[in-house]
Amino acid sequence: MKKASFTWITIGLLTCAQAHAQSDGVTFQPAPDGWSGFISGHARTMAESYRNLDFGLSKVKDDTWVHQRLQAMLSLEKADRFQIATELTWGRMWGKKGDLAPPDQDDPDLLQGFIKSDFQLTSATHLTVQLGRQDLYYGSGRLLASREGANQRLSHDAIRLSFLHDDAVKIDAFLASPVQISPGAFDNSSDPSDIRFWGIYGTFPIGEDQILDAYYIGLRDEDSIFTSPGNHETRHTIGSRFSRDGDGLICNSEFIYQFGKANGHHLSAGAASLGIGWHFEDAIWSPSMILRADAISGGNETGSRLTFNPLFQANNYFNEGGFISPSNLYNLNPVLILKPNREVSINMGMNFQWRFDADDAVYGAPLQEIGGKSPSGDTYLGTAYNFSIEWAAAQKTSLFFGYTHHQAGKSLTSIGGDNVDYWQLSFRREF
Repeated sequence: MKKASFTWITIGLLTCAQAHAQSDGVTFQPAPDGWSGFISGHARTMAESYRNLDFGLSKVKDDTWVHQRLQAMLSLEKADRFQIATELTWGRMWGKKGDLAPPDQDDPDLLQGFIKSDFQLTSATHLTVQLGRQDLYYGSGRLLASREGANQRLSHDAIRLSFLHDDAVKIDAFLASPVQISPGAFDNSSDPSDIRFWGIYGTFPIGEDQILDAYYIGLRDEDSIFTSPGNHETRHTIGSRFSRDGDGLICNSEFIYQFGKANGHHLSAGAASLGIGWHFEDAIWSPSMILRADAISGGNETGSRLTFNPLFQANNYFNEGGFISPSNLYNLNPVLILKPNREVSINMGMNFQWRFDADDAVYGAPLQEIGGKSPSGDTYLGTAYNFSIEWAAAQKTSLFFGYTHHQAGKSLTSIGGDNVDYWQLSFRREF
């Protein structure tokens, strides 16, 4: 650990000696003729604590740890038409009693490494080709996100084609495989023969401050959680999302349907997510009141699998504790956001949660079964009370505190589950 830390500090000092600061990074000098160089990144330290991890259903009930993440990206660009980028990552975790998961820590490794080229097809249309290891994040992160809450983020080995028309309509097509984390240095890799996905994602402005997304994502998983070990599923996902944020009105709603086959069984699943609210910009502390509601399918019947697969969703989908994955679930979530000033944001909310089907499992994040079916037939999973505060203490520096208490309902207590308490304290510095 000391050797790795020394290496990162040395690189940082040498870079800063040859650079001058910009608002969102550092421009590197000198760069080759006709090129511009750019370096950016961040350091994050986070402490987390669980009482009754996984609702007390795991072998370790109480656990507390601290983890550290460093990321640095070097990018070379030529006239906004060609880019070569490399992003390195390193992470460590201390104090965890349970087994370390792959995203918990990693020696220095390649998070992103890609080449990107832009071609002007017409006066209003561009085609961008991006090849290599890269982030794929779309919409609200309900299906494709970067696993930001974990110590090591998620990236994919992919080829992506992006069509941009009038700087407004954007259509992406991609073929990708997620990168699996190994603990050594520069040994992370993807395995398209094990898991791969492909898709097309379009973003269309339909009015002032209004956006409509429409997409298709295909997934082939050779060892699916929804089959017996070693069997595959092929799942197709189609969906649309409407978002608006302007003139006080907040809207973020999404509708998703999935179909395909898993080990000979037909797949038929879906999710509907409603988000609607109002921002009282002129009121004291500029409050925003939002109501979020989700219906996410689960269960099996007559040989069909009905459990929704959230693919590569954000791991803090419902709250920072990430207790429950968006599968086999009803969720009702009123939220109040306050901004006492430009630097401070306070978020308070409640999650009322039920199983969609009492005979289907309780799923945790990342997608895994943490509890079996409800023997009593009860569906109420309980209520989570959420509080967080974020403070932009200085330029590029932020502090975050979050706390969640989940009061277990009968659907959890009937399988031995209990209340959960979670807190998080993090410090982030960008450069």
